[in-house]
Amino acid sequence: MAASPRVRVAKAAVAAVALAVAVGGEATVAKALSEGGLQRTTADRPADQRMLAPAAASRSLSRAPLVKASPVKAPLVKDVPQRKVLLGLPARLSPDGAGIDVGYADAPVVLTVFEDFRCSTTAAFEARQGAKLAAMAAAHQVLVRYVLESSLDQRLPGPGALLATNAARAALAHGGFPEYHALLFANQPDEYTDGFTEARLLQLASSVPHLRGPAFDAELHDLWYRSWVGQAQTAYTDAKVHHGTPSMLLNGQEVDLGAQPKLLTDPAALGALVQQAAKSN
Repeated sequence: MAASPRVRVAKAAVAAVALAVAVGGEATVAKALSEGGLQRTTADRPADQRMLAPAAASRSLSRAPLVKASPVKAPLVKDVPQRKVLLGLPARLSPDGAGIDVGYADAPVVLTVFEDFRCSTTAAFEARQGAKLAAMAAAHQVLVRYVLESSLDQRLPGPGALLATNAARAALAHGGFPEYHALLFANQPDEYTDGFTEARLLQLASSVPHLRGPAFDAELHDLWYRSWVGQAQTAYTDAKVHHGTPSMLLNGQEVDLGAQPKLLTDPAALGALVQQAAKSN
C-alpha cells in the first residue's frame, strides 16, 4: 500500500534530522581532534572533500585579516670623535707579522697595546684614550702597535672575538683598519652576549668609507684570516704581560699599569708617558 502524503512528509523530516545529526557529529569529532592536537590528513577525507578543500582554504585565507610583520631594525652604529684623524692614518702589519702598526715609522716611540675586542675593560680604555692615541700617532709622536688576542671566546658564549679579529685583519687588507678598529670597541656588545655576528660586523664596516666590497665581505664570511688570528694570540701569550687586556709595552718594556692606572683613563698622563720616552731615546 502506498504511504499517504502525510506519512511521506514525516519520513522525509526524520531523514533530514538524521542527516543533520550525522553532519553535526562529524563536525564535532573534527573539532575535538583538532583541539586535541590531531588533524585528519588529506588522504583521510572523502574524494569530494579533497577536491573542494583547496578552494575552501583559499576562501578562508581571503577572509583573514592581513597582518604586516614589523621590520626588524638594525642596531645603531655609534661613531667615534676621532673619525677624521683615523681616516688619515696609515696602518700595516708589524715586522713580525702578528701585530698591526698604526702611525708613522719615524715616530720615536713604539707603544704596543694588547687588546681583545670582547674585553669591556679594553673598550673603556679605547673610549678614554683612543682619541689621544690617534692624535699622537698623526703627529708622528708614537707608533701604536696593536696585538689582538681572542681568548675571551674560551670563557664566553660564541666566537665573537675570533670573528671581530678576523674582520679587523680584513679591514687592514682593504685600507680601513684604524677606523674599523675604533668602531668595533665603540659598538662592543655586552661581554656575555654573542653580539659580534657576521651581520653586525658587516654593518659596522659599512660605516667605514670604501671598506665594504665583495672581497672584504668574502674574507669576513670565510674567516680568511683565521690562521693570523691564531698568530696574534700566540704573540699575546708569548709576551706574558701581567695585566691581561689592555696591557702596554713602551719600546718593548712592559708598563706597570697597576702602579700607573691613570694611563688607562687620563689622556694627559698617557701623553706625558710618550713624551718622556721620546726624550729618553
